[in-house]
Amino acid sequence: MKRLTAFYFSGTGNTRYLTEWLSGLLAERYEVRKYALILSADGAARAVPVPAHGRGELAAEGIRRAVAESDLVLIAYPVYGSSPPLPVRRFLHTAGNAFKDKEIAVAATQYMFSGDGAAAAGRTAERYGGRVKYAEHFDMPNNLSDCRIFSVKNGEELRAMLDRTERKMEAFARRILDGKPLRRGFNPVSHAVGYFCQRALWRRHEGDKKDRLKIDPSRCTGCGLCAGNCPAANLRVEKGRAVPAGRCILCYRCVNLCPVRAVTLLGAAPPAKQYKGVPPAPRR
Repeated sequence: MKRLTAFYFSGTGNTRYLTEWLSGLLAERYEVRKYALILSADGAARAVPVPAHGRGELAAEGIRRAVAESDLVLIAYPVYGSSPPLPVRRFLHTAGNAFKDKEIAVAATQYMFSGDGAAAAGRTAERYGGRVKYAEHFDMPNNLSDCRIFSVKNGEELRAMLDRTERKMEAFARRILDGKPLRRGFNPVSHAVGYFCQRALWRRHEGDKKDRLKIDPSRCTGCGLCAGNCPAANLRVEKGRAVPAGRCILCYRCVNLCPVRAVTLLGAAPPAKQYKGVPPAPRR
């Protein structure tokens, strides 16, 4: 049986959900291994096996080996301003030449549109010699809970969107199983829309946003939930309060996890309603 290795980054569970769905559908033909992407305290890409099954976290050499041993590499992530998040970009360059001649599928989750969100990572993999045969965009719920202009939905409120997305995931998986290429976002128009409408501005100011994470000391109880779940080792608890280290990757995990709503990121005030995410396993 051929091997599929899925590498994904998920801030609040949307892309994890997608990866679980696609992996389950593709398991009829592939032996599947899944890794969640994180950053170490020094900013290096790491890949955490999901589930662990006795396998340890992969550093650079392990990532390259896992890619090299794969028949199909699935790269999944949420798009931030038509751009892959930092852990995915670091992963792409860490894997580097291991992508040479590898067949690649890219799945990008988005709230509204991204133009060429999937192609943004796909082009990097192709510069290292990879062959992106499949790329698609998938609509998922909003998790920017402290930005009041976007509504936050949970539970049954998500059903209609998830039903549409799951049908799209099934169609995408079927194309992969049937060997029918699909390269969403690779055409010049999508590239222009992604770059000029979002990515150029986002990349210019992405670094400035790392320090925007704020924790209200009057609310924070020092429970450590944010620090224990941060995928960038950006948070620690000092003297009974959570403290950021200036390495925020804008994933919104802590904003939505905080039990006392003490964390804000891009918004001006704590969220009135937090995003609770979708189930980690496929709905049937």
